[in-house]
Amino acid sequence: MKLTEANSVNLFGLPAGLSSKAGLLLSIVMLVAGCLIILAKNNDFLLFLALMLWIFGLVLGLLFSPSFSGIYFRPISCFLCLVIGLYIFTDYNRKK
Repeated sequence: MKLTEANSVNLFGLPAGLSSKAGLLLSIVMLVAGCLIILAKNNDFLLFLALMLWIFGLVLGLLFSPSFSGIYFRPISCFLCLVIGLYIFTDYNRKK
C-alpha cells in the first residue's frame, strides 16, 4: 500500500490535502513549542508562549489533523506537554 492510499481519518472528514497540511503545521508548532520550553529556563513569557502553542496544537490536532490508525498521537502528546508545562509554569520554587 502506498502512502497516498492510506485512509486518513479526521473528526470533520476534511479532504486529505487539507488535513495533511494541518498535520505539517501541527508538527511545526510542536517543534517550536519544544524549543521555546527549552529556552524558557528563566523567562516566563517564553514558557507562556509555549503553552499557548500547545493549546493551539491540541485544538488543531483534534479538529483538522489526520489520524491513520484512529489514535490521535500528536494531540495526545500536545496535551501531555501542556500538562507538564503547566506544572513547570505553576512551580513557585523554580525561581529560587
